[in-house]
Amino acid sequence: MKEMEMLLKTVSDGLKILAQGVKVIADKLETFAEQNERDAARPRGKAVRVREVRVKTSAKKAPRKAAEGAGLKGKKVGPTCERVYEAMSRINGPVEIDLLAKKTGYNKKQVHNALFKLKKQGRVENVSKGVYRTAA
Repeated sequence: MKEMEMLLKTVSDGLKILAQGVKVIADKLETFAEQNERDAARPRGKAVRVREVRVKTSAKKAPRKAAEGAGLKGKKVGPTCERVYEAMSRINGPVEIDLLAKKTGYNKKQVHNALFKLKKQGRVENVSKGVYRTAA
């Protein structure tokens, strides 16, 4: 029976200490809340007007144009394209990108981009992978 009394006393003391800790925390929270209320009531500098932002609804994208001759018909192309086309015209027949790069002085990527634009215009045809010729 004595053991039970000692256990209950220990639990009772623990609960008292716990209650004191809760009271301290409650007091600190109350102080914090009062400080926030005072800060919120105090005006802070110049008021900045916030503008409303309208959210755009997403529109459906237009369907892509056909690759062959759709995008660049009638448009001017740059000097790179013209130089590549002239080199192809002088060769008279199918030509590889490597040879065009040597003849024009451009790198392969520049030649490939020029050929893509010329192909969209309909001035160049793709014979096989990496091989092109001027369109008749």
